[in-house]
Amino acid sequence: MENKKIIRAADYIPAQKEDDDDNPECYGLPASEKMLYNLFGESPNYSKKKFEKIWEKIMDSEDKETIAYCLEKGVDVMDDDGEPVAGWRDIAVMLKAIDKGLLKLEDRK
Repeated sequence: MENKKIIRAADYIPAQKEDDDDNPECYGLPASEKMLYNLFGESPNYSKKKFEKIWEKIMDSEDKETIAYCLEKGVDVMDDDGEPVAGWRDIAVMLKAIDKGLLKLEDRK
């Protein structure tokens, strides 16, 4: 049986008063955007057509399917209340972009 590590996206949401000095790219961003930086080192660039197309496909998908996809890829997008975290669709976009080779996590510092 394969033991796959699951990352809880809710654990990557910064505290309300977190200092942005360690990550200047995140200064002034909402918590959901900071979460994406904490998880992936960046957020989806929707000015690029490929990311926009992925977003459109995710928006056309059933929420349950997208949530299950994220979990299958190792990211639990549900919070403690059983609701998806803010930015959960962006997480799905990032995971799909990795699957398609548009992003490579091993290149991130």
